[in-house]
Amino acid sequence: MDDEHTGPQTPAPGADDRLLAPLGELIRTADPPPATAVELAKQSFGLRQVDTELAALVADSALDPVGSAVRAGEQGTLPRLLTFEVEGTDDTPQAVEVEVSGSGRYRRLLGQLHPPGAARIEVRQPGGDAAPVDADDQGRFVVAAVAVGLMRLTWHRPGRSAIATAWVRLD
Repeated sequence: MDDEHTGPQTPAPGADDRLLAPLGELIRTADPPPATAVELAKQSFGLRQVDTELAALVADSALDPVGSAVRAGEQGTLPRLLTFEVEGTDDTPQAVEVEVSGSGRYRRLLGQLHPPGAARIEVRQPGGDAAPVDADDQGRFVVAAVAVGLMRLTWHRPGRSAIATAWVRLD
């Protein structure tokens, strides 16, 4: 109701919940969000630490038709090369280079951190726990079996902010 002195009346908070609940259930049932979107939203909570930096994918050999044409061999047998980079807070770029190889349901990751140095690496995949591995004092690491699908790496170095890569699909 309008009152010439107070303006339109606003319903109390939660007053429409009884009407909106069935509508929300109908929408969730008829057109649910894709499972991948739900899982990525859940995984995004891993970045809720304020000091975690995001490393962007700056090179992917699977997307480089010129580089793949130069290499010999069948496309399925060539390793995939990924490079992620973030500008460091101390003007030193942080990066990780990863060679992805293998076939079947799992891939092998062979990685190198830049600048070199020891670190704790976590491999994250939707629906799974983080699988930690250690990089040696030269920044080298190996992950023997990563399931095909979405994956991200997070590395932690003593005295520095954690760095997480963008999500990437391993095929």
